[in-house]
Amino acid sequence: MMYDLQYDETALEDIRKIKKSGNKPLFKKLTKILHELEDHPRTGTGQVEHLKHFLFEETWSRRLNKEYRIIYEIHDDVVVVKILSVLGHYGDK
Repeated sequence: MMYDLQYDETALEDIRKIKKSGNKPLFKKLTKILHELEDHPRTGTGQVEHLKHFLFEETWSRRLNKEYRIIYEIHDDVVVVKILSVLGHYGDK
């Protein structure tokens, strides 16, 4: 089963910032993780973590680098992964 990816406007802006920054290794890792999310959103690259403090949706994160992580929701009922943020910080908690 392949998941469709949907992007929050914040996530799209974050992706644009990464692409514009010229940080090719970071953009390459982001692309790899986004492809993984289509196949297996609960396992894979980037220290996968289920975020328990979100009450309404199954929300997860994956580390992009020491500073940034991808935040996303998994909706199994409609086979969708919604990308909420790409430049999320661990210090935001």
